[in-house]
Amino acid sequence: MMKNKWVAILLIAVLAILPGTFSLMVPPKVEAQTASASTTTHSWQVSFIETIKESKITGDNVYVTNSKNKKVLATITLEDDKKTLIISDLVPGSYKLHVNKEAFALSGTKTASQVIPFTIIEKLEAVKSEKELQQYFEALLANHSQKELDYETSVEMASSEDKASAKDASTTNNQVEGVEEGDIVVVKDDFIYAVKDQSITVVDAKDPKNLKLATTIKLKGSQYISKLALYNNLLIAIGDEYLEKAATSMSTATLYDISNPKNPKFIREVGQEGYLQDIRITNDTLYLIGNMYPNYWMLREQKAPDLKPKTFDSLEGKEYKSLPLEKISILPNTMDGTYSLITAIDLKNGAKTTANTKGYLGGSSGLYMSENALYLTTPIYDGSAAVPAAGRITDMIWMPRTTDTQVFKWNVDGTAMNFVGTTKVKGSVLNQYSMDEYEGNFRIVTTEGNMWDEQNISRNHLFILDENLQQLGAVKDLAPGEKVYSARFMGEKAYVVTFKQVDPLFVIDVANPKNPTVLGELKIPGFSNYLHPLDDTHLIGIGYDTEQRYDANSKRNFTVTTNMKMSLFDVSDFQNPKEQSSVKIGGKGSYSDVQYNPKALFRNKEYNYYGFPVVLYEAGKGDEIVYKGQGAQIYEITADKGIVLKGNIINESTGEQYENWEQLVQRVVYIDDALYTVARNEVKSYRLKDFKQLDTLTIK
Repeated sequence: MMKNKWVAILLIAVLAILPGTFSLMVPPKVEAQTASASTTTHSWQVSFIETIKESKITGDNVYVTNSKNKKVLATITLEDDKKTLIISDLVPGSYKLHVNKEAFALSGTKTASQVIPFTIIEKLEAVKSEKELQQYFEALLANHSQKELDYETSVEMASSEDKASAKDASTTNNQVEGVEEGDIVVVKDDFIYAVKDQSITVVDAKDPKNLKLATTIKLKGSQYISKLALYNNLLIAIGDEYLEKAATSMSTATLYDISNPKNPKFIREVGQEGYLQDIRITNDTLYLIGNMYPNYWMLREQKAPDLKPKTFDSLEGKEYKSLPLEKISILPNTMDGTYSLITAIDLKNGAKTTANTKGYLGGSSGLYMSENALYLTTPIYDGSAAVPAAGRITDMIWMPRTTDTQVFKWNVDGTAMNFVGTTKVKGSVLNQYSMDEYEGNFRIVTTEGNMWDEQNISRNHLFILDENLQQLGAVKDLAPGEKVYSARFMGEKAYVVTFKQVDPLFVIDVANPKNPTVLGELKIPGFSNYLHPLDDTHLIGIGYDTEQRYDANSKRNFTVTTNMKMSLFDVSDFQNPKEQSSVKIGGKGSYSDVQYNPKALFRNKEYNYYGFPVVLYEAGKGDEIVYKGQGAQIYEITADKGIVLKGNIINESTGEQYENWEQLVQRVVYIDDALYTVARNEVKSYRLKDFKQLDTLTIK
């Protein structure tokens, strides 16, 4: 095994840097074409396990030939890692990259010259035949390169604001203005809608002193609701349904007319096979984004199984239909066998018109959406292999270095979705708040490596890409040995929190996309899981406090979390950020959903209130923790006064060892002058100005 390690050098990834470029090396040959790509130059990237000599990148040692085996002019650039080549300035067509063994630093009998075929295709078009689709999956089976990805899907969804309503009420803590997300509790016209397993509880909150159960919307027994969203008089229930006969799951959107909240009317149900990743609503359109993993292993048992995703639309009948081939494409540089599915539903006119589903072979685990573009990301894991050409024994499997992230972009206009292109950035992305679009440029923060690996310490990067996903600028190697715990973009500034033993808050100027610059840094104990803008020069950070301990066995210090912590950061002097105010919440073991789900953040502009559900513990004997109570806390946060606790709505423990799941506050919302805490089995109302309890509604 070891002596074969240096037999040859194989490319790590066949990556199309610019939109519209495509390259795939799998036998049998599978060509994927795209729709609507806009590009002026085309680049292709390949990485090797061995270092390349920059001085040897000459026409004799490294060059490109076309389909007629003639040398062609191309720009060949060596990346900073000295193992990655970028080939640019090629027109669409079939090519071969030639790298003679003399170009490698370790040239000799243990290396071999490489001839690597690749293709530049300008447009991503639909799969043309069942045979082509089947060949794609046969290639996966033939090369045993499939790896199941762990999808870190976010369930942090939120509600939408009714712009026509004169009422002042809670709205979504959305990341992007104008792009709604879903949540488990939404508010509209004095009614509260809350998810409870296979049903939606509708609470009449017109009189906060006399809460009433208006109705309960029950879905199918096999359907579980994960989030709700609002659009005008539509209530949208997002869920998952398991189809036992078909042995598969569907992600569903069930739409109701709530013009009369006490008597919601079913309008439509739309579904796509697989599991939901997230939803967004923008420009009168609902987008369902998910993944579907086809059982292509059936190819070994059947000659031609149907490997196309299923879709459902109640307006078209009761049958589940396979997605037509013209709606399926193969994304560049993906051989993981998973579909990314995107369903776009026109919500205008009662959502009774267009629903458009497209399937893209190439799974995804993260997403960011602006009003005009959708970005999906997928991790490139250590061990996922580019496949050698058939019969080339000297080519070796991918010898990966670190986990990177592949980014895909679509321009969206209502139900029209046009694939723009793809690129790769170093490192892995934490969550949607590590991504942002500003003036057409895409910004992304990543962590490369493992912070516990002392031989190859972690590093953090910020990349800025143009509308065609070409890199404009970057800040690299932030906080070596640490990882990103939270990030937030605010126009021309970016804020990044990293952590291992202390919490550095970095202030980064991203006004010039070609030259982003670190302006300042603040180091304090603890870390923030979530950053929220208070105003242009102040940030709220929510996370944990920490303390240092000593391990007598290893004779090393280590860090443990203690209580929750909320900080107010003053960044008015960008070069000298300060922790202006902070509060400790509970003791060791205390937690809140808001630390990992920003949709749990309560906000009220009139009172400058910010709050969240909370479960309180404190340290006991040894490593034990003692349950103290659960409920919600509301803080007044201003630049002048800092952080002041105003409402401590806690049900204290009367001897219980743990919190009661049914009574846990899931969300805090307000309507006019009343505040409401929503749990699975009860809704409580309070006076907003002084938090005096007004009523309790028990939900059975």
